[in-house]
Amino acid sequence: MKIKSKLKNLLFLSLSGILIYACGEKKDEPVFVPPNQEFSADQDQEQKAKEEFERLKKLEEMQKGDSNRPVTPDTVISLPKDSVKTDTVKPKEKKVDPKTLQKEKELNKKLTNPKTTIDDYLEYIKRGVSEDGNFDKNMKRASELWDGRGTNTFKRAYKDTKKFSIISEPEVVSQKGNTAKVKVKIKQTDKNNKESEIIVTYNLVADNTGKWKIKNNVVSKK
Repeated sequence: MKIKSKLKNLLFLSLSGILIYACGEKKDEPVFVPPNQEFSADQDQEQKAKEEFERLKKLEEMQKGDSNRPVTPDTVISLPKDSVKTDTVKPKEKKVDPKTLQKEKELNKKLTNPKTTIDDYLEYIKRGVSEDGNFDKNMKRASELWDGRGTNTFKRAYKDTKKFSIISEPEVVSQKGNTAKVKVKIKQTDKNNKESEIIVTYNLVADNTGKWKIKNNVVSKK
């Protein structure tokens, strides 16, 4: 009985020692997080990141859309009427000298009459062929009353003419718009005293200022 009692005591002591050793070797265990709570936290962060990405993407698309947006009546900014200033200052009127105005009226009257051009032209020819006239100077002035005729043309035409006279005054045959016809009867005497009477019809054109010039002529004998 004593032996059995000793064996029981020894077994009890051994088990007690083992338990005490085991308790001495025990370490702190980490905090356990249930799987369902850990998954829920990750899902919330992922959802927030997704929403932020969508927001930034939408903002970028809106900015691109504004830069490519065409100009329409809705996008035009109209200024208020008060912001547009108009210059109400009237320019000063220039004073015109009455004498100058009268000269312009007379000049305009002269330029609008084709007969006046023919009068001047015939006068230059008559002066040029006379003994005391300046032939070159008057032929030059006569050429200026023609459209596209040089001075040499008139020098050749009247170099042998000794006398030039007008038998009948120039007469306006027709006048329409910027064209006109003037007829005149003249008499020429050359250096050999040969006389000839001719009827000349001058065709005239007027420029923008109303100045008449001779374009061409048609000569017919009496």
